[in-house]
Amino acid sequence: MSVKPWNETMQHAIAEVEARILAVYPDATFRLVEGEDPIGLYLDAYTDAEDAFAVLDLVSDWLVDLSVNAGVHLHVIPLPQEATCTLVNSNNTVEPL
Repeated sequence: MSVKPWNETMQHAIAEVEARILAVYPDATFRLVEGEDPIGLYLDAYTDAEDAFAVLDLVSDWLVDLSVNAGVHLHVIPLPQEATCTLVNSNNTVEPL
């Protein structure tokens, strides 16, 4: 099943989440991917936060409300900024991005 991220509600949700995180972590970067378990869009948020829960606290209540009330399924995955520097390829070897 494919998720259609480019409807107006999803675009607004993605922009709102990014804005809320950037307000606290201005050097944050993001990567949007489609996921299957559960089905939805996953926004990887790369920040310098010492605690991943601090990033989630910025958006979690709002995302739950959006999911329940509007059926928009956007999941935020907080990751350390250093994780943007490498990528594991299909051979399970690490290479720079």
